Order: sequence, then C-alpha cells, then structure tokens
Amino acid sequence: MRRLTAVTAVAVLVLAATAYAAINTYSAHMSFTSRQAGTRAKPVPIGYTETVAAAGTNGNRAGVQKVISTKIYGLVEDGRDFPTCSLAQIANAKNDTVCPKGSEVATGYITATLGSATDFKAPGQACDPQLDVWNSGPGKLTFFFVDTAAHQCLGGALKTGSTGPYPATYREVGKYLVFRVATPNYINYPVPGLVGSLESEHLTYFKQTRKVHGRTVAISSSIGCMGHKRPYSATFTSTIPGASTETATVSKTAPC
Repeated sequence: MRRLTAVTAVAVLVLAATAYAAINTYSAHMSFTSRQAGTRAKPVPIGYTETVAAAGTNGNRAGVQKVISTKIYGLVEDGRDFPTCSLAQIANAKNDTVCPKGSEVATGYITATLGSATDFKAPGQACDPQLDVWNSGPGKLTFFFVDTAAHQCLGGALKTGSTGPYPATYREVGKYLVFRVATPNYINYPVPGLVGSLESEHLTYFKQTRKVHGRTVAISSSIGCMGHKRPYSATFTSTIPGASTETATVSKTAPC
C-alpha cells in the first residue's frame, strides 16, 4: 500500500509539473549601445533595447503575465539626479504629457490580445499600445500606455487614460541590476469579461546624461562586464486564471 501510494504521488507530481510548464513559451533579447565595461569609479553611459515575448501552447492564447523580472549584469541606474514624474501625476492627469522634460527613461510598445477570461482557446482582439516609462525617483519607475495612430488597442476603442499607470521597481542585487514589473488587475482586465494576453514588449531605454554640480551623470551606466560578456535574464510568472501558474527564466548574454 505504501509503495502504491508513493508511486501515485510521484505520478501526480509529474502530471502537475507537466501542466505547470505548459502555459507559454518565452524569449528575451537585449542589445546595448556600448560594449565598454566601465567601472564603479568610471561608469560608462549606456542605453539599451529590450524585447521579451510569450506565446501560448496547445492552441491557447498566451497566459496572463503577472510579473516580469529582468536582471542585467554590470548596470546601475541613477533616478536621483534626473527629473521625475510620479504615478500620481500621471493618474490624476490621465496622460503623461504632464511629465517634465528629461523624466522619460524609455519608450516602446507591446503586442497583446484581449480575449475571453475563461476560454483561452477563443480568439481575441489586438491590443498594441505605445508604452512609456518614467523615472519616479530612486528605485522607482512608472509605466503608462498611450494610444497613437501606429499603436492602438481594440481598434482605438481604448484611449490614453483608459488604463492607469502602474509601478515598477529596480535595485542592485550583487553585480546585477534587477527590474521587477508586476502587472495589476486593472491592466490585465481593462474591459469587463476580457483579459490581456501579453505577446511581446519592446522597450528602448535612452542613453541620457546631464551635468550635476559640474560632473556628468547618466541615467543608466555600465560599471562592469563578465569577461567580454554581459549576462542578462528575464523571469516570467504567468497564469491561466483558475487553471495553473508557472514561472520560467530565459538567460542569455550580450557582447561586452
């Protein structure tokens, strides 16, 4: 009986692991404006582009992204010496045109599908808005969707301000800079009965510098590489509501 119970338990765990890993497939790519390593004493200003993507499996739309965390080796951010725009400022204005010049740190767009919150095999509608990212102070960023002629959601039905801004954080962990973006329900469920399946996110973080007390500082800087490589990774936590959740990490390197 004990052996049968143990075998059954193992079988259940195998089946659970199989289901757990079957929501999406994932990819991540980053490229940088400089291959200079820099040091803590002599940081090198840098910009970079980031593309992360998810695709559903077994005929399903992509699962709902709850958290995306990225780790980049040898990077630091300076949110203290640059203009800021807070989440509250954007939320109150329902627009990010109120943000001061120099406070935007990145821009890009997403591709997503809005579809049934209960049937992920049902087709959905495209939702591909522009995505702006703002410096909100040390360790804090604010993300905000904007509709443009080129980047719209539901054929223009969801306008700028239809969904509010949402926060992100960053911090140094050892020799890595770690970004964490947790997507709130008001972003994942922007329309009653529909849930968003994020398929890709494309962001370009600007190479920005300014003078502070006579010295040049950068919003993003490189302070080191691992040999001639810059390791990075993206970790996705995804779910199909009411069914399963998974966490998966994609690790790669860029030349340095």
